Amino acid sequence: MPKKPSKTTTKKVAKKSAVKKTAKKAVTKAAKKTAKKATKKVAKKAVKKAAKKTTKTATTKKTAKKAAVKKVAKKAAKKVSKAKAATTSTIKETPAVSAPQPSTEEVRLTAYLNYKERVEKGIYGDAVGDWHHAETKLLQAAS
Repeated sequence: MPKKPSKTTTKKVAKKSAVKKTAKKAVTKAAKKTAKKATKKVAKKAVKKAAKKTTKTATTKKTAKKAAVKKVAKKAAKKVSKAKAATTSTIKETPAVSAPQPSTEEVRLTAYLNYKERVEKGIYGDAVGDWHHAETKLLQAAS
């Protein structure tokens, strides 16, 4: 008959297996931690690279937009300067004839008449509007 193992040997074996299990757990935990750290590092690097690419493309897009805006502004400035040159040349060629300005008394009287007419018709207005209307009426009548 085979011998029965003693209690101490079974305890030793149990301890050894427990130690082996905890050692394995510790090793797997350490491996998991290092794997996590490695993946985090890789992820950080990938994020940094992506950020650099986007900033590079964003800055190139911004510079491209600025360049386009500058070109458009230059073209517009050239057109404006050409238009000014054309209008100044036509203005120089045709002498300006000014119509005689109505006197203050004429404008005052016409503005008063405008006021009377406006009040009779019940139209809303003010003295400044009556004055401007009188000036335009007199200037149109003079030309």
